[in-house]
Amino acid sequence: MWAYTVQQFRDLSPGVRRFIATESLFGIGSGIFNLILNLHLLDLGVSKGEIGRITSLGALIMGLASLPAGLVVKYVGRKTMLVGGMLLAFLALILFGLGTGIGMITAAQVVWSLSITAIVNSEIQLIFEYCRSKKEETSAYSLLFAIFTLFTGIGTWLGGYLPLWLPGHSTVYQYAFFVAGGCLGLSGLLRGVLLPNAPDKAASGASTAETPGAPAKPKSKHALSFLVLLSLLIFISGFTFSMLNPFLNVILKFRFGMEDGQISGLLALSGFFFFAGSLLMPYVLERWGSRRTFFILFVYNALVVALMAVSMPASVFAGLLLIRGAGFTMLNNLMDSECMSAVAEEDRNLFAGMRTVSRSIGNTIASYWAGYLLAGNHNALPFVLTGLALLTGFGVYAWFVQGKLDRRLGAQG
Repeated sequence: MWAYTVQQFRDLSPGVRRFIATESLFGIGSGIFNLILNLHLLDLGVSKGEIGRITSLGALIMGLASLPAGLVVKYVGRKTMLVGGMLLAFLALILFGLGTGIGMITAAQVVWSLSITAIVNSEIQLIFEYCRSKKEETSAYSLLFAIFTLFTGIGTWLGGYLPLWLPGHSTVYQYAFFVAGGCLGLSGLLRGVLLPNAPDKAASGASTAETPGAPAKPKSKHALSFLVLLSLLIFISGFTFSMLNPFLNVILKFRFGMEDGQISGLLALSGFFFFAGSLLMPYVLERWGSRRTFFILFVYNALVVALMAVSMPASVFAGLLLIRGAGFTMLNNLMDSECMSAVAEEDRNLFAGMRTVSRSIGNTIASYWAGYLLAGNHNALPFVLTGLALLTGFGVYAWFVQGKLDRRLGAQG
């Protein structure tokens, strides 16, 4: 499989390779931020319920801003939107580090949510623009996410030790926000310099669909229904992510009494499993096919999270957390890459907005619910609900999406 992955990277277009290379700094900054945010807020005296509300607010803002972002990206361009979003993320992390009151923290969360909205409404479409075929799109997405998760793991590990090396004033985590912000800001600047402008195929596709001064061509009901079905699948993906992932550090701290160093080490190791799952995804997809891979990954993930709801020693839970990370990454990579690949180029900006809205609604509901459950010490219920959501997702895929997705991907070769 390693030789297969190396050959994949060698075959990538130059723009794709540069995009993937600059993902490393983005991953480090995100890993630091993801680990320290909740711990920083707890040290400031913010309750677990308030953390859930702040997280759900961020997801709600992303949902509200995503469709307008899909319109803005048509005019400013995907590269400009991506770079601007990363520089906005730098600003948000500086605000998180400076803020001590709930008002400043909320403002930082708003800026962070807007930055992520800009990034997710431009990055996949942009890297797909640099690709020469659907196969390269699948490889590019998987390798991009592999690099992101590998360096997110490194960032998570650093996040556990930066508070010891560079203790802040408001909390020990304060200066770690500035390090994370520096990584994101530098990544944005490098992308602004190194990434090529959009290739001709994107420009020609945009001019065909969006000629200035010409009336917009209405989407057929068939095309819109297909985008809605894909968005429903992404909604479930967002729900399953935010029911658990934003709160894993809190769960490990309070359910098992782990120290910050232990938490960062385990989550960093989990990042390696994310990395392995991302690398494995194209290999598995090529050999099993889309339909069989979807089935296996839905069932696998549902079983693992159901087991994690059971009372067990910390070591067993840690093992399940690791293998869940690989399977969860594979499933979400498959959803994102297959869905975007199946959408026509002229519809990708629209679908990116719909996808982010759907995922944000799922994130909002799940994060608010999870915060409420954890505040009430119902530590098993988030895992049970995640398992049920995964089974629901499989039902939606099997009954409504599978056939349409197969036909669209087959028609595009």
